[in-house]
Amino acid sequence: MDVAIIGFGTRGQYYAYLFKKRNVNVVAVCDSDLQKLQIAKNKYSVAGDRLFADEKEFFGKGKMADLLVVSTQDADHYGHAVQGLEIGYDLLLEKPIASDLKECIEIRDMSIQLNRKIFVCHVLRYAPFFTSLKKELESGKFGKVVTINMTENVSYWHQAHSYVRGSWRSAENSTPMIIAKCCHDLDIIVWLTNSDCEYVSSYGDLSYYKRENAPEGSADYCYDCRYIADCPYSADKIYIKDRAEKGRLNWPCNAVVPSPTTETLKAALKRGQYGKCVFKCDNDVVDHQVVNMRFINGATASLTMTAFGDHSRVIFVHCEKGELYGYLEENKIHCDIFGKEHYTIDTNSSKDVFSGHGGGDERMIEDVINATEGAQSSTLTSVAVSVQSHIIGFNAEKSRLDNGRSIKLSEQ
Repeated sequence: MDVAIIGFGTRGQYYAYLFKKRNVNVVAVCDSDLQKLQIAKNKYSVAGDRLFADEKEFFGKGKMADLLVVSTQDADHYGHAVQGLEIGYDLLLEKPIASDLKECIEIRDMSIQLNRKIFVCHVLRYAPFFTSLKKELESGKFGKVVTINMTENVSYWHQAHSYVRGSWRSAENSTPMIIAKCCHDLDIIVWLTNSDCEYVSSYGDLSYYKRENAPEGSADYCYDCRYIADCPYSADKIYIKDRAEKGRLNWPCNAVVPSPTTETLKAALKRGQYGKCVFKCDNDVVDHQVVNMRFINGATASLTMTAFGDHSRVIFVHCEKGELYGYLEENKIHCDIFGKEHYTIDTNSSKDVFSGHGGGDERMIEDVINATEGAQSSTLTSVAVSVQSHIIGFNAEKSRLDNGRSIKLSEQ
């Protein structure tokens, strides 16, 4: 099996690594950054005539592999997905599907029309924590799902890296925060309720990461600032002290520079986007938001996204005959059947190697390989099912901008 990749940033490189672990060949890479193309050549032995800095040339070569990985920036997903489908590729499409709902629907419909597979990278469906939760619900012991409460604690440093300083800081140039970060969570809620959403409403705002909250006398860049040693958002602390100096040079350091070292990171941070004061960036996405949902089968759900948490996902599923709850990072699910029994499932007890997103990344790649090669596959994240989370998310943002107005979701 061969794969081609367009967009060789942190996710594109990580997928290349996971494919290589399973003896899948990365045969073509497209990225405008020549340093990233050099990484593709050195690490994955991609031939020189299959390295492309220009997307027109890349797509002009026609179909070069069994599968195309689209891991470019959000606003580019639609164009790259459509071109890939037209050429004949099946796709592994990084979330979000596209940067507006109309484009998401068009991609879904086009995949049906052309009979192409699209796997959306909603990797949490493959994480043992959530697959075990789903299995328990399907056992029937807990009865029907009545309501779900889920919280996405983004964490202060992740918010600063990706949504204040980083590529997803602007809703216009990427997607709204509730899509860019939380379409994962919305997708899990849809999966567990086993129903489409009928109504949605939402509130949220950007309240903290603004110029008026900057400490008195602070500078525009961390390395010029008197607070560099004490500020929790100090770029020197986040990227150098907590990571580079401890030998941790993967994400998020490799989002700052493609091949990070302590020296290259410091040079990039002194006047680069990731070294700016978090209170003086051009960010406009929210730092907290709540979404309320009512599903066609009568279940209700709420999702809270907050930048002010401990970097964890927390879920409570309340059912007719019991409840289930847990923290993804603990990999434990606590189960109560009313008046009968309590037990805990440790989803980290297997000998499997766990990786990103609670083990979901590796298991998704394995399933995509099986589906592409014609082996047995669960295909949990087809575009047909994944688009429902985007329908909710884009309408939630519409509601947020309209003072929380309840929106009835039409069939889309």
